[in-house]
Amino acid sequence: MATVVLIHSALGLTPTVLRWADDLRAEGHDVIVPDLYGGDTYEDLDAGVERADAVPLSEHVDAVRDAIVDHGGLGQNPVYAGFSLGAAVAEVLALTDPDARGMILMHGAMSPQWIDAAEWGEHLTGQVHYAVEDSWCEAEEIQALVRFAPERALEEFKYDGSTHLFAFAGLPVYDQYQGALMHDRVIAFLAEL
Repeated sequence: MATVVLIHSALGLTPTVLRWADDLRAEGHDVIVPDLYGGDTYEDLDAGVERADAVPLSEHVDAVRDAIVDHGGLGQNPVYAGFSLGAAVAEVLALTDPDARGMILMHGAMSPQWIDAAEWGEHLTGQVHYAVEDSWCEAEEIQALVRFAPERALEEFKYDGSTHLFAFAGLPVYDQYQGALMHDRVIAFLAEL
């Protein structure tokens, strides 16, 4: 089993993120769910992004590191996972932690050129999930990450449509089929660690 650090999107620590955490715990994983907004959540993505952008990404990364310390550190097979904003934070953490075993990036990814990471971790494997026409995801950024990863170290999953956060139940953009497919792929990935 893994220790999963699950990082929320720009909408904050919403019920959807908490349900994902519960599902991962039900599979036997230890799950840390940092709250980067101190309890605030947003229904409007633009408002959430404005909140997220009020501080540099490095401050979100530091807040997650503090939450890990508060939790008592990471156990076996540390995995960094996140949604959108949380995917960016998870990517930084996974690519800068030499002990990271997994990285799950949902609804986006960044080019490694923005991260102080010289190489892919020796034991790191990962997944990236995104909608192919999502205007919040930049294809060249995702492909830069795919090229950076060693062969077979990163699975790339493309989903139909242009919807960002398509796996978020309760949002008007929720796609039940694709959301469930992504969920099942994440569960299967973690089971193999």
